[in-house]
Amino acid sequence: MSVPTQDELRALIAEKSDLPITKVDEVLTGQGVSLVPVPPVSRSIDISRLQFSGTRTNTQWDGPFDETFEFPYGVTALITSENLRGKSSVLELVTWALRGKPRDLRSDVKPWFDRISLEYAINGISMAVVLTKSESGFVADVIRATDAATLRAYLAGEGNPAAVNIVGSGMSESQFANFQDETMMSLLGFDPITHFQKHNGSDQGAPRTNTWPAYYGGIHLPRNSDLLFGDTVFAGLPARILQMYCNVPLMGTYIRLNTLVRVQRQDEANIVRRATEDAAARTSNRASIQAELDALDTKFNALPSASGRPFAVVANELREAERDLDTANAESRDAGRTFDEAKAARQEEVLRASRSRETELAELLFQGLNPAHCPRCEQKFEAKRTQRELSDHECAVCTKEIPTGAHHEDDSTDDNEDAANSLEALAAAEEAAQESSVFASAAAKKVHDRVTALAAELTTASQADEFNDRFRIQLEQSRLAGRLESFPEGKSTTESSETIRVLEATLDILKDVTTEEASELFIELDSEILAIGRKLGIDNLDSVKLNRNGGMSVVTAGVEDSFKNLSGGERVRLRVAVIAALLRIGHRSGVGSHPGLILLDSPGDELTADAETTLLTELDSLKSELPTLQVLVASDDPSAVQGHLAADQIYASLDGGPLW
Repeated sequence: MSVPTQDELRALIAEKSDLPITKVDEVLTGQGVSLVPVPPVSRSIDISRLQFSGTRTNTQWDGPFDETFEFPYGVTALITSENLRGKSSVLELVTWALRGKPRDLRSDVKPWFDRISLEYAINGISMAVVLTKSESGFVADVIRATDAATLRAYLAGEGNPAAVNIVGSGMSESQFANFQDETMMSLLGFDPITHFQKHNGSDQGAPRTNTWPAYYGGIHLPRNSDLLFGDTVFAGLPARILQMYCNVPLMGTYIRLNTLVRVQRQDEANIVRRATEDAAARTSNRASIQAELDALDTKFNALPSASGRPFAVVANELREAERDLDTANAESRDAGRTFDEAKAARQEEVLRASRSRETELAELLFQGLNPAHCPRCEQKFEAKRTQRELSDHECAVCTKEIPTGAHHEDDSTDDNEDAANSLEALAAAEEAAQESSVFASAAAKKVHDRVTALAAELTTASQADEFNDRFRIQLEQSRLAGRLESFPEGKSTTESSETIRVLEATLDILKDVTTEEASELFIELDSEILAIGRKLGIDNLDSVKLNRNGGMSVVTAGVEDSFKNLSGGERVRLRVAVIAALLRIGHRSGVGSHPGLILLDSPGDELTADAETTLLTELDSLKSELPTLQVLVASDDPSAVQGHLAADQIYASLDGGPLW
């Protein structure tokens, strides 16, 4: 089966999700998902020399040490006649340099070392790690060179520093671990392996990322373990590592997407759950408010208040009306005073006019008289006064000139007209003032009546303070009812978002693609594992079948069993057979999927001496077929090694002392 192209995958996803391709592209781009198959990566790790020095303490072999181990291709055996003599420590030092941190280096052994250096090559790139003890722990330097000779000369202090590249310097132990993690993942072309892990005692989980230390479990094989591959048991990680080593197309994308879908599902489920809980809480709150409102309605229906208006409202209006009444009364009093003043002015003018007319009549009366005596003293006027009155128009009484009749009539006429005009104006002013007074009095009475009514209303409104509470509850109920409309009541929606539809469709499509590709690879791999397993000494091995969950079904002597139920020795040999099979297939295809380095710690713990010999010799024989294969084995059974491997492939201490 050929791997579908990116466009073919997009079309399949669009069809499965029932969404347009543009939406598929939008979601996948937004989530950082690429559908482009990455070409298989050729991987190789070659270790050449391990050097370490320091001082052993608190043992019967205390003292300084300075050791060098060379690692040719094929099998290199580390053997001692006793346990706890330093074999596993050599494996741990190699692991520390390559992995970034040791896996099982004993805490009482680590302080012995002053300096550790490992020379190795990643995909042909010559590199070295130098670990130097300091007061705060070990400090790491990572060096890269164009070739192994240049690198070795630099480490020996003989080369030109300009000929090498210090890619990492003065790193703490934690910094070095992170550095090697990123460097190895990049140089070996591995994708992070993500998985979704639930929290203890919770239905919630979070994504976890497994990187170089997890992959390294396929190099430094676990001991006394029922895992086929790697050294981590959770979340199907062994299966994921195996499939990544197999270079299954799009497997890295599928693994990441599998975790991404679970995270997205959890996020959407949490959103729906929170919305449902919130809606339920609001519904309960609304019911409580409604019950309280019903109780208030019953209470208010029994109140004698006609208006039903709250006390505060009525009291406020009453205060305003009282202020208006004060103003109206003042205006009414002012209008009354103005009217009284206008009326008095008119009456005074009437009196003055009356007096003026009486004076005029008196004057006319006196002018018609011809007095002979003084009206004051009653003495008779002299004859000459009477004569002058006739001749000179001089009054016989006061001796003043007597006005002519025409002049007197004109003055009288003008005075009468002025008096009439003045009286008319005063009468009009009185009438206007009277109207203003009546209007102001009526307005004051109207305001007074309103004050009286509000005062009466206040006596009942004062009993309606609870109206405010009722009103607030009604407003709150309206607000909650409006908000509840946007939430489901007591249940969540089951409709998935477009994002999860696209991601789930992509996951299903990639599952089919990777399953088909892995199945074809596993068929070839099963055949190789079977052949190598038989060579490694597994008797009556009829068939093996790798499972996508990281397990293996094994048929021996006609009986089928799972990998974890096999004996320890059978598990060791099959585990080695899996890696050897990967290397064989990679060698034939020209793409080495496994780096070609195997570290075995004490396989003899689960094998007889003969079985261990068979395992080691058969592994060593593979170097003719797999020339870059390196196997580093720690054994405490010299008889299983000596005489079966070349002397230059063995580091031994057979006198009961330490290996170094």
